[in-house]
Amino acid sequence: MLLLYIFQGMKLSSDVLVQLGQVGTLILGSLGVWVAMFNQRRQLNAQIFIEISRRFQDVLRMFPTEAWLANRNPSAPLPPSSQEITDCTLYCLQIVADVYHLRQGRYISKRLWSAWEREIRHTLKGPVFRREWNTVAVEFSHNGNFQRYLDTLMRAKSSGSDAAVILEPSYPAAAGSGPSPTAGELPDR
Repeated sequence: MLLLYIFQGMKLSSDVLVQLGQVGTLILGSLGVWVAMFNQRRQLNAQIFIEISRRFQDVLRMFPTEAWLANRNPSAPLPPSSQEITDCTLYCLQIVADVYHLRQGRYISKRLWSAWEREIRHTLKGPVFRREWNTVAVEFSHNGNFQRYLDTLMRAKSSGSDAAVILEPSYPAAAGSGPSPTAGELPDR
């Protein structure tokens, strides 16, 4: 329509200029809101990363060194089971559960989740965590999806794949927005 006015050599009326200004302001405002939301999401992921890392470092300081090293190196001698090792394993798994539920609720980006999950998988495959899981699994019996997720990670053979094996319930889709995502199909926000 604007081109029609220009090509016909007519001047734009003040009403048309005001309307174009309003549309331009609306577009710029919408872009500003989108940028603010994008930045807020990145900041939230950074805050979550810092807090979870702090909690993990606290548990790692409590974990008996010989047990942690034996878990990371399957050829190292396995220390005898103790209440201290069981407690520390439970604390670690509670952190993993928190991260799992944050991802399930879409509070953690796919990229951050993938980085964490590689380390989670490596840790849970260790002999100490597999042994202790038999004792602490009852603490997570209220959440079958999380238990199946841990069982899957502990039993998984080593592979080059870093794909998430997260088992999640489907989320209801908004009316008319198509099918809702199912297990492993969380869209990244």
